[in-house]
Amino acid sequence: MIDNNLRLITDDEKKTLLVEMMNKLDIIFKENNITYYLAYGTLLGAVRHQGFIPWDDDVDLLVPREDFIRLIRLLHEKREEFKAMNLEILEYGKNKKDYYKRFKIADTRTVMEEFGEERSAVFVDIFPLDCFPQASEKALRKKCKKIVLIDNLWSLCNAGVAQGSGIKKILYSVLLLAHKIIGCERMKKYYEKKELAMARFREDGIVCYSEGAATNSKFMKVTDWAEPSEISFEGHLFNAPKNSDPVLTMWYGDYMKLPPEDQRHSHEYYKMYWR
Repeated sequence: MIDNNLRLITDDEKKTLLVEMMNKLDIIFKENNITYYLAYGTLLGAVRHQGFIPWDDDVDLLVPREDFIRLIRLLHEKREEFKAMNLEILEYGKNKKDYYKRFKIADTRTVMEEFGEERSAVFVDIFPLDCFPQASEKALRKKCKKIVLIDNLWSLCNAGVAQGSGIKKILYSVLLLAHKIIGCERMKKYYEKKELAMARFREDGIVCYSEGAATNSKFMKVTDWAEPSEISFEGHLFNAPKNSDPVLTMWYGDYMKLPPEDQRHSHEYYKMYWR
């Protein structure tokens, strides 16, 4: 349980921390040749408000799959270096070591209670951006589902324990046993090779976040992303898609129009504290 004597983090403090984290990550990404883009509400906020959407306070980034995989490896290999910068990698939700679909980079000076355990609270969401050859929506959605399955199996190797319940848990338990017989490290290398062959950036391709697009098609032209452009966010320059307009239109429609006041609410569900 969280110590009741800890001080709550205010909305302004959280936003300040997130911008500070973004500046650290921007340096880390550039030093390691990792491409990233502001995404979703963060990109919308940058374009429409030049910063956070006034009633929201989260940060989302999309990273091309090949760089996304390298980033996971980097965050683990240099864990102590990042810890000295008050940063750590966290799995998303309650799934153990489920990094390959999405993950968080969190500030270790903050804390909240989630799924019955204490975790670093203020975080940036990192999502992989996949790229496929042009095809029909049905074929693209099938590729997305295959990527999500590979991500699940990859995470199974990392966690060493089957998640879920019922038939699903039995199935994953059998698969885990098979992976252990073959060798989990060998299987992880296989999944990396397989995924990069499918989802690596290519000219004139179609990009998406596979976990979302598997059920809700949000396919975009790679030419609208390509080399990132810079955009102002809370007085700092960060990377954005090359052409943000078609990207935001795909996600939000008439994105410059403000939503009704009763729909202007934060995604925050937890109380966050200073450690």
